[in-house]
Amino acid sequence: MAEPGKKFTILSFVGGGIRGLMSVTVLKKLQTHFPDLIRRTDLIAGCSTGSIITSELVAGLPTTEIIDFFKNGEIEFYDNMDTDPDTPAYDIQKVYKSQHALHGDKLVSALTRKVLFVTFNVGGIETIDGVQTPIPWKPVMYTNMIPDHGNVSIAEAATSSGAMPGQLGSYNGNVDGAFFNHDPTVAAIALAVRAGHKLEDITAITIGTGMMHDWIASDTGQWGANQWMNGDANPFNSTPPFLMNQSKPGPILDMCLNGTSTELMPTLAGFLLGDRYVNINPRLPFFIPENTTYPQAIQLLQDKGEKADTAHAEALIDAYWWNHLPDGPFEGESQNAAARR
Repeated sequence: MAEPGKKFTILSFVGGGIRGLMSVTVLKKLQTHFPDLIRRTDLIAGCSTGSIITSELVAGLPTTEIIDFFKNGEIEFYDNMDTDPDTPAYDIQKVYKSQHALHGDKLVSALTRKVLFVTFNVGGIETIDGVQTPIPWKPVMYTNMIPDHGNVSIAEAATSSGAMPGQLGSYNGNVDGAFFNHDPTVAAIALAVRAGHKLEDITAITIGTGMMHDWIASDTGQWGANQWMNGDANPFNSTPPFLMNQSKPGPILDMCLNGTSTELMPTLAGFLLGDRYVNINPRLPFFIPENTTYPQAIQLLQDKGEKADTAHAEALIDAYWWNHLPDGPFEGESQNAAARR
């Protein structure tokens, strides 16, 4: 059980592909005032690109290097797209190799810093006593806060969390954490409560990848399956294609995976924590795909991060982080960090 009254701090990073550049830029802004922020955070949680950020932070990479990764390595990666809709747009093995270069075979359970990587396993078929038996799909939390949930390599956990269908296929049967939820903050709060921390002792900051509101302007009252799956030609609808190489918008898919266009998780986290929670997620003026490489969009993401309103977050850090150090040491620079470059 947790020590009564002991603070528990959470830093959470959401999904969004290249838009993670904005997240890391926000983090860099916070670190100009609080350079020890990561070391003073109890739990770092990530989904998709947020899991990549989480992985790089626990490897000890400085924020400036992660920004450089987004502006160079990620753009180079996204510039080499397979446009065949019957194959993944990008090679997921490149993602895994990048993560393995950072951490080797180190397990999530071996980390001293508490972490959470969310993903979703699509299930399958296994043979038991000669009988084929289905394995139901399920949400997955890779974390060192629950026994046996960390018996997976950090590289596999981070890669699994970012394995968006259509973009990267799947990894060991796992697909993108967006199918768990693109924002892992509430799951992180639940882990803290499970570990014995009272809600009044928990504080959380979520750093988003940009709010991009969606809507269906058409009258959906008489829509059949075709319209819900493929939309219609109404130019006032705002439901962009969700998957790479998807030829038409899929309103029903956007509705199911609405994390970048609504504030459900921030609202629930706010209900739980009150003013001990803040979501930093500037609104973007237009849709920016997860794999965009346009210089104007990249610059916009960085500008939004640099100009983000961080006053509430800074007040929380002052009040709850700055006189608090988690138990145990924090991982330093990975010995393999240089190999990743």
